Amino acid sequence: MNDQIYQALTSGPLHSFRDVLHESLPLACIGIYTIWRGSEFVYVGIAGRNLDVTAEHKRMRGIRDRLDSHRSGRRSGDQFAVYVCDRLVLPSLLSHQIKRIAAGELSLDALTRVYIHDNLSYRFAMTNSYQEAMAIETAFASGSTPIGFPQLNPNRAKKKTAVAVG
Repeated sequence: MNDQIYQALTSGPLHSFRDVLHESLPLACIGIYTIWRGSEFVYVGIAGRNLDVTAEHKRMRGIRDRLDSHRSGRRSGDQFAVYVCDRLVLPSLLSHQIKRIAAGELSLDALTRVYIHDNLSYRFAMTNSYQEAMAIETAFASGSTPIGFPQLNPNRAKKKTAVAVG
């Protein structure tokens, strides 16, 4: 793995999700990002599959689009927001909040967005290809780097048990 990319993802500047996306993020780019809660490594992701960076883009694509989606807290279509909601937001809910959610008076997406904005930051690095980004993501997700496994999306062989409801 390229040392410059590793450093950018582990000790480079942290950008809060509370703020607008960082100005140095191009409108369209292929790359990788890490998400942090303070000094805790929470998530690793890639973006830019099938992206032609030589073409002119009028809307966000790649890393910028993915981070914007994460920043929104909307769980529909965003696995990161689902992980944040399931693993970080739900355990903190009080019974009166759960009742308000069930009654349609409180939004889980809104609570997820607030959590992301208040607690999480990101680092990013652009890569030359999606294949390069995938190799780096695999190294981070598999715990092959000195920072260990990400909390929310580790790639380890573990058995998941389904529990029947009802």
